[in-house]
Amino acid sequence: MEKQQQLYDVDTIAVWTPNDHLDAALSSTSTTNLYRATQLQQQLAVLDQDTKRRLAHLKLWFLKRVAANISPLFLTTTVPSGIASTLTPLKSSWQISLSPNSQFLAVNHEDKIEFRTLNSSYQIVHAVWSASKKQELYPKWRKIAWSHDSRLVARSFSDGTVEIIDVKGRLIGSILPKEQQGGTSAAEESQSNSATSQLYVEPLSFLAFVNSRRSETNDGSGIKFDGHLYAYELVTITYDGVLRSYLLNTPETLDQAESCPTSPLDDLPKRKSLQNRRSLLTTQSLLSSRQSVWFREGFSDPGFFCFYHKCNFRPWFRTVACASIDEATSILCIGGALHQSKEQTGKIGCSPLLKVLLYDQHDLAFPQKNLYLPRSLFTIVKDDTPSGVQFWAMDNHAPYYKRFGADGQLEASTDNDLARAAQQGEVGKYSSGFTAIGQTLQKLLERDASLTHYSVHTIITHEKYGVLSLDCSGSLTSWTLSKEKGGTAKMTWGGEHLNYYARSKEHRALSFQEFQKLVKEYHSNGTSSHLIGVANGRCVSMRYWAKDAILLGYESGAMIVLQIPELINILGQEPKVFASCLEFTNTGFSSHDEQVFVIEEITRMIRARVVGDRWIMMTDHEDKALGEPTEQEIAQMMGNERLLFKGIAQLSKYFESRDAGGHQAKRQKLILVPKRTLSLHRILRVPPEELLYRKLEARDYSSALAIATTYELNTDTVYQHQWRQLSQVNTETVSALLDKITDKQWVLANCIDSVTDDQEGIRFLLEYGLRLTESVMEDIVSRCELGTEVKLDWIRAAASGEPMGSKAKGALLAVQLTEREILWCKYRWYILKYLNRLSTFAELITAEKESRVREEAKASRLKPRKPTTHDPLDPLSALYDDSEDYKAPPLPLLTGSFNVFKDMDLSGQARIYAEAEFIEGIRILFTRHNRETWPWRLAILDRIPETCPTDLYKELLPKIDPKTMSEKSWVLDRPWRDQDWVEIPEFRKLIFGSEDHEMDAYLEQQALTLEERRAAHGGDEAASLDMITIKREAEDLLPSPHPFPAPNAVISHWYIDRALAIDRNTGQIIEERRLIRCGTRNHIPYLETISEDLEILYKLIYEIKPQSRNPEARAKWADTVLDLSLEQFSLMNPMEVVQICLGMSDEFTIVQDIRRLVIPYLTVVIPRRWQRNDPMHVPGQGLPEGQDPKNPMSYLYAYLLSQSPNHLSWVGAVIQASKPVYELEERIIRDDMELSWLTMSCMYGCRTVKDWNVMSDMIVSLPVFEQTEEVDEAVDKIRRAELRKDIFISTNGHVPPALTQDRPRIPQQLDPLNMYPAFVKYAPTQGLMQHALDTLEKHLTSAETLARYDLPVQLSWFLENSDSEANQLQMVTKMARLASGGPEKMGERFDSDDEWMLLLEDLIRLRGSERGGGVFGLVSEQDIYREYLAGVLSCGKFELAKATLFPPGLLPPVRLATAEKLVIDCSNEMYNNATSGNRHQGLMKMAYDCLKVLPETTNIRREMDLIEATNFMTSTYNLTTPGTNTIILPFQIRSTENRLSLVRRLIMTQDHAYHDHAAMLELAFKITGIGQKKLLRQQVEVQVVGMLIEAALKEKNYIFALQQSERLMELLKISGAVDMNQDGSPKMRRVTKSSSLNSFGNQGDDGSASSSRPNSPSLSTSTSRPGSRAGVSLGTSATPHLVALTSLLQLKDSDPDAKDPWEIFVQVGSESAGREYSKRMAVVGYALACCPPDKIESVLELWRLLEMESVHAPVAEVDPRRGVVGFMSTMIDRSGSGLGYGSGYNPSNATVSGAGAGGGGPLAEIIGRVGTPNSMMSGMGSQDSVRREQGSNSHHEQEGGRKRDKLKSLVSSIWAQS
Repeated sequence: MEKQQQLYDVDTIAVWTPNDHLDAALSSTSTTNLYRATQLQQQLAVLDQDTKRRLAHLKLWFLKRVAANISPLFLTTTVPSGIASTLTPLKSSWQISLSPNSQFLAVNHEDKIEFRTLNSSYQIVHAVWSASKKQELYPKWRKIAWSHDSRLVARSFSDGTVEIIDVKGRLIGSILPKEQQGGTSAAEESQSNSATSQLYVEPLSFLAFVNSRRSETNDGSGIKFDGHLYAYELVTITYDGVLRSYLLNTPETLDQAESCPTSPLDDLPKRKSLQNRRSLLTTQSLLSSRQSVWFREGFSDPGFFCFYHKCNFRPWFRTVACASIDEATSILCIGGALHQSKEQTGKIGCSPLLKVLLYDQHDLAFPQKNLYLPRSLFTIVKDDTPSGVQFWAMDNHAPYYKRFGADGQLEASTDNDLARAAQQGEVGKYSSGFTAIGQTLQKLLERDASLTHYSVHTIITHEKYGVLSLDCSGSLTSWTLSKEKGGTAKMTWGGEHLNYYARSKEHRALSFQEFQKLVKEYHSNGTSSHLIGVANGRCVSMRYWAKDAILLGYESGAMIVLQIPELINILGQEPKVFASCLEFTNTGFSSHDEQVFVIEEITRMIRARVVGDRWIMMTDHEDKALGEPTEQEIAQMMGNERLLFKGIAQLSKYFESRDAGGHQAKRQKLILVPKRTLSLHRILRVPPEELLYRKLEARDYSSALAIATTYELNTDTVYQHQWRQLSQVNTETVSALLDKITDKQWVLANCIDSVTDDQEGIRFLLEYGLRLTESVMEDIVSRCELGTEVKLDWIRAAASGEPMGSKAKGALLAVQLTEREILWCKYRWYILKYLNRLSTFAELITAEKESRVREEAKASRLKPRKPTTHDPLDPLSALYDDSEDYKAPPLPLLTGSFNVFKDMDLSGQARIYAEAEFIEGIRILFTRHNRETWPWRLAILDRIPETCPTDLYKELLPKIDPKTMSEKSWVLDRPWRDQDWVEIPEFRKLIFGSEDHEMDAYLEQQALTLEERRAAHGGDEAASLDMITIKREAEDLLPSPHPFPAPNAVISHWYIDRALAIDRNTGQIIEERRLIRCGTRNHIPYLETISEDLEILYKLIYEIKPQSRNPEARAKWADTVLDLSLEQFSLMNPMEVVQICLGMSDEFTIVQDIRRLVIPYLTVVIPRRWQRNDPMHVPGQGLPEGQDPKNPMSYLYAYLLSQSPNHLSWVGAVIQASKPVYELEERIIRDDMELSWLTMSCMYGCRTVKDWNVMSDMIVSLPVFEQTEEVDEAVDKIRRAELRKDIFISTNGHVPPALTQDRPRIPQQLDPLNMYPAFVKYAPTQGLMQHALDTLEKHLTSAETLARYDLPVQLSWFLENSDSEANQLQMVTKMARLASGGPEKMGERFDSDDEWMLLLEDLIRLRGSERGGGVFGLVSEQDIYREYLAGVLSCGKFELAKATLFPPGLLPPVRLATAEKLVIDCSNEMYNNATSGNRHQGLMKMAYDCLKVLPETTNIRREMDLIEATNFMTSTYNLTTPGTNTIILPFQIRSTENRLSLVRRLIMTQDHAYHDHAAMLELAFKITGIGQKKLLRQQVEVQVVGMLIEAALKEKNYIFALQQSERLMELLKISGAVDMNQDGSPKMRRVTKSSSLNSFGNQGDDGSASSSRPNSPSLSTSTSRPGSRAGVSLGTSATPHLVALTSLLQLKDSDPDAKDPWEIFVQVGSESAGREYSKRMAVVGYALACCPPDKIESVLELWRLLEMESVHAPVAEVDPRRGVVGFMSTMIDRSGSGLGYGSGYNPSNATVSGAGAGGGGPLAEIIGRVGTPNSMMSGMGSQDSVRREQGSNSHHEQEGGRKRDKLKSLVSSIWAQS
């Protein structure tokens, strides 16, 4: 029984479909890639750079194809041809090997090796090594081996190359198959080897790591050789019997070797070299792309890799095909073909075989096993048949191998047979020349039976179980090993017997002979193929499974586990079948010996297209579509393949070909190529329970049922698992499975948890489960006496709402259920629920599909058609033709699957339908499951998108019964069936503990959701602040149910909230309107307000027609109306509603907007709201102050008043639409008084000055009232004052900028809203209203007149200034001055004088009658004429001005003084504005002509003189502005305070201007405007002469200066500025002490001479100069001398640059050059006569100096005869006796008295002023000078005569002495 419990199973670990990139350069097989490859091929004109690569690919592909066709024939010197042909079919192209510790599985691919780990059940690749560049043509001749520590893997190639790789996928090194040649490096040899012919192979027959020698050392750490310690030994054996051993380390083991002590005899330089190279080796072999390459013989790399020894088995073996090492006994088992001449049966390395007869005569007894087996099950081997196996003992020193003889004893070996490579010299080198050719031919001809039949090709050892060997005939032999005798054969099985053990189930009862007949009969039909279970073929692979079980693999792919000695397949009654089982492996260790890995390879020929130098494999779908190829097609495709081989040599020509047809032909060729699929399987030993589970997972239910039945397991498990895998349920499956399951509770559970989505199957299951519960339900009803009467009573009570009868109620309350009955009732309740939902599900699915069809049809009608033509310029357009409509994959249905729908919250499902606008689904749920969905009706309706049309779901909207005023129920409630007993609330309470457990669960879940949201918001502390948000979020997830019937307020609020949501999210006012209308039809209260708002909004959006309005209105409509939400509109007051209704209006549309929007709102909506006492709309809300709050039209009036300042035309349109001539219902404003008040307010409040036509039309539209009362002017004046006070906003003299932006000149700002109540107060009656309208018309006429003269004013100006004379006069001035265009434009606006006269008439008319009464009634007629004349003159209309001033036959309209002032002012204005001083052109000419309008007066003459002087200075002399070169402007001349300074500057700056002294004097008279005043003229003349003298001195014209000095003195005498004697000489003056004797004209410390002189603009004599001699008041008692002197000083003060006359005299006397001493002394004498007293002494000093100079100056020779008389005459002449004016010149008709000879000369004047001769000689400045007294004229004459006589005597004495 124990062996029967050992069961097995197979797992698939991995599957590969290798893509051979060398076979197909193109990996894609799509039609597009084929087309592109073809196009690319056609475009090739010459050989490109990729040609060599393509040729290399084709060559390699060709070689592989050749190798595949001629295999197993290949060129070799080691493998006999018979062995090659025999073993090739027995080998796999991939190799696998499990590591000794079972942690890694190595899979050797053709181009890489990968490592899989136990941790992932070998399903995940741990590491990969694929860096090898070798191209393997014969992968079946490779080997793979693990190291003892499971760290390294060695793999060999068909050419003998060996690679050593660690488990991390890193290359340790490579061993080349040749010995080292002289001077050739390993890397170069590697490249040379790869370049050799790849048809020449030298594979290895054995490759393994040896651990026995390592373990036999003292410490067991490794093998010491030549002073180095090696961790690994690698043994290789070739087919010619040569064994080679290598020692190696890894970089990790090098570190361990370095730490181990070494012998003193070791070569120290080698150890140092090893230490220096360790890091380099690690870097090169593991971390870099460089590889470590060694030769197979020679000391390649001491310390890291070295060749250890070599052994040759050729003397005993013709070929060595396999080998194995038993590490426990250190025995090397070698299998192959022995030499027949040396070894006979039973004599070579083995014990005598068990001799058994071939025929079936006796049975064999195994006493130790207690078994009796028939002889026919065993095979005997004759004594003359070689076994092909030898056993060799391994040693750790030479000789390393010793053969066990026939007697079991070790044979001694010789050094010639076994020797180290270091001692053999050239033994192992390749033969060359004819020798190699001979060896190759010899191997090709070795094909005898001993090689092909009896050669052992596989031998394995197990640490516990022994050795197994398998020969080429398929015979299997078991051996036992011992260190004493080697190997001993235990048992042998022939190929026929092994085939018998793998027979199928139906042949299990046949005996061996009967089975052999069956096999012969099968082969007699000529069939050579294998038949699983009958003709399995030879045994090709084997492994130990256990000590008494062997794993066998056959050529057919069958695999069994043969249990010994029972000889049965423990895998089952049938062999396990694979496509191939040539390669499998296990560890051989007891811990993991229950698993075996098998490589399965499937090769299938598939079609491929040839494209140029490439071929593209078809996909499986394409290949299957073509069907299986016929023999003719196969032959043709093979011919194409041969043609492709022939074309390789002509590829260059092929690429250069341009013939597209040729390429097309080649492209259409098909060939057969192999497509391989490799799978990795694992066979595991499992217990029956696990095997049952595995069979169930594999869905092998028959085997699983057999296992369960055999091993007495529960069969329900099999039926249940099979039930769960079903996709469809029907009567057969139910009877076959559910009826056989004993656990009916499981059946009920699976009836409600269906395993299928088929509705019929689900219904069948539910009905099946319902039938199962019928018996239980019948028992309950009968036991509890629940008859039909009880149920009917309950139904009646539920329908009517009345209580149940006592009997029925008691019966229900008395029901008691067991636990089993409760459980089955629950199942029944769920089954009934699911049956209802199944019916609903079917109806929903049908409705949803129909809805989808309608939507798709609608979408297809709206979808535009695409053109079906292709672009001729796009050759690829045909490949991606998408002209047909692309159909997207259908979306999943909203209802989903029934398995989800059956337990779903139907209210949630209804919300999903609502979100998807599946209204029919909601209706179905409301109808079929009203109890589960109706409480959430409002939440469901809320989920319908706002974009959904209201008409689609209007039937679902809540309704109110108008009779009961409560909510209506869903009238379409039709459940699928009547309620069952388990659905009655009393039963549900017994079953579930609650009458409505679903609702309880929902409310509990809702509470949990609320708590979760509270926690999400931060717990209690934060949630308390935001509880509204938390509840809203919870409601969004799980909405609360509403009771039925819901309160009316809740329903109405839902309608309002829904409308607001639609408006907020979509803005579809139409849908909002429809919704509210539906609510109104459904009798929902409190919707009147929102309905009215929606009607207005609807008209605003859809009836305003913005496209027909101006761009500004359209933009405003888009900014205001389109962005206006219903919520915002509902919060607006009536004033805001009116504003937004008329916000897009203009003068053309405002009337229709008012009629369409405003009038209905104000006349219907507002009164209704006031009547309803709407708290949001109270009377007067939003209305400006002063308006009538009880009149709804006040809102319209307020809007019109607010728009009138800037948009009067809008108001005008409304006024015209309200004419009294219209019918009352047609008028917008129906009250005449309100119309008049509004018109006056709007017209007076208008801020524009262009809408006169509008105002005229408005006045025309006003009614005419009856004048019932007289208007008193005085009373009206008071009333007007009150009106102004009411309508004008007082600003206290300051106007805010915001109020004066339009007209900043008006100090008051008008507000029409304030004017309306003011006019109501001003004209409360019709009589007063008519008077006000008349005034309005007069104001409008006056405004039009002003506007005609470009002086527009607002109508409010007339109200504001009706009592202001100043403002009226100001307006008259503007009208007179600016009406013609102004002086700037010279009145060019008026073409003729008639227009000027019309202006005068308008001015007089605006004034009114003689008593006034007009708008300018406060302005006098004189003022009007004055302003008119000023305007006429300013425009240059001088003739018109004369005609106006002097009308013929009439008195002048203005006084002459006023006219003179007008003329002068006008002339001054022109003079000041002139840009040139030339009086003959421009404004200067006009200014001069303007003065001629009136007769010449003094003032007019003065202005003319100024103009003439200006003309002289600017035109004649071009006087410039100081500091610039610009000619001085007229207004600069007028603005100069001291105009004499201009004369001075002209004289001083203009060359030779002083010569024209008469012109300069005349200029001075005119520029100063002194007229004919004699005194002022004399003063000006003195100043001008002084200027002339200064100018002459500046030019050094001393003669002119002296002459003008005498003239200046004469002027001073005439003007009385110098005290004169009777004889005309200056009077004697007293000399005072001077503060400075040498300062002529400098400022003194006392300030007398330097005191500042105030600039006096006039020449008035009423002021005096402080600090001067004239600093006294000149009254009537002042002398003429003082008056003249004072006037002269004042004139000097007006010119700060002017000098006093005495200063000029001093300057002339001191600066004049030459010998004119007498004249100079005379001039200095003039200075003494008029200088200040304190300057006399200094001037006298100058005179004395001049006198001394004149005395000592050389005198011209005179006639001696003249004597003294002549000299005196000369002196007299020298002193001068004239005034220097020339003959006949007498300025100002001056009369000089006493000018005779000897008494009137300058010298006489000087002498007369000197006191005594002593005082003159004592020096100037003496303080003791003689004081002279004033006396009579005779006394003066006598004194003068004496002085002259004395001077003559003095001169005579001086002459005599000389």
